[in-house]
Amino acid sequence: MPKAIGTLTSVVLAAAAAMLLPGCSKSEESGARFTPIGEEKEIQGRVSDTKLTVCGPTPEKPGTCEGTLVVETGSPGAGRVPVEVTRDVVLKKAGKPVLLPQLRDSQVTVKYRVSKEGPNVATSVAAR
Repeated sequence: MPKAIGTLTSVVLAAAAAMLLPGCSKSEESGARFTPIGEEKEIQGRVSDTKLTVCGPTPEKPGTCEGTLVVETGSPGAGRVPVEVTRDVVLKKAGKPVLLPQLRDSQVTVKYRVSKEGPNVATSVAAR
C-alpha cells in the first residue's frame, strides 16, 4: 500500500475511534475561551494522566482534541503540571498526529502559557 494511502487510512481510523471514545463529542469551539497572558514556558516530563473532553479530528487536521494532560516533571518545585489542551494544538508523537489519550506514559515537551482564566494552556505538545 502506498505511504500516502496508509497515512490517510490511519487518520480516518483514528478519527472514527475518537468518535467512539466515552466523553468524546464533536465541538466547533476552539481555544478561544482562554486568554493567554505572560510569556510562553516549556516543560519536559512524562504524561501521567490525560482527560479527553472533546474530540473532532478530521483528515485535514488530525490529532485535534481538547482536554487536560498532567506532566510529571521530576524537578523540585514543579512536580505535577496540569495543562489544558485545545483543538488549536496538534498533538504529535514521533512526528505523527495522535489523540490525547495516546500521550499517556509518553515523554513530552510541552510549551504553554498561563491564561487569564487560570489554567496553563498548551501552545504545542510533542512526544518522543
